[in-house]
Amino acid sequence: MKHWMTRHLGKAWMLGIFAFLYAPLAYLLLFSFNSTRQDAVFTGFSTRWYVALASDSRIVEGFWLSLKVAITSASLAAVLATFAAFVLVRYTRFAGRSVFSGMVSAPLVMPEVIIGLSLLLLMVALQRALGWPDRGMATIVLGHTLVGMAYGTVVVQSRLAEMNRSLEEAAMDLG
Repeated sequence: MKHWMTRHLGKAWMLGIFAFLYAPLAYLLLFSFNSTRQDAVFTGFSTRWYVALASDSRIVEGFWLSLKVAITSASLAAVLATFAAFVLVRYTRFAGRSVFSGMVSAPLVMPEVIIGLSLLLLMVALQRALGWPDRGMATIVLGHTLVGMAYGTVVVQSRLAEMNRSLEEAAMDLG
């Protein structure tokens, strides 16, 4: 009995944890197809809420804006993070390296509220001084790129640090 408990107790515990985490999601998914607004009793299968969601133009426009912001900021963050990681791994001595490294990794340790407020103040000051950027998609993309770049730099930096430099030198020979 003791042998069975030690073998299966961990599996049962993990099953209980996953059930605790995913049961509300399953409940939400099931009742999103409910035909009435009441969420205590399932009265019948219906897709009317999804039809109403798709016909709401403000929600659809918000979805497309979110998708544009996500694609743009993820692409910019990946490119900038690769550049920053390359500089931090390949160039170990340059003036301002510790400041650069600190600025790149600062969004990882600062609370998001502080980052958001700082970006708001920066964007307002830039808009007053230069007339750019107007509040909208550009400012959202810049903010998301900043945070994404910090996380991307850590990942790319760790991969570049363990990469064999002879591969890079071989690639230089190929043009």
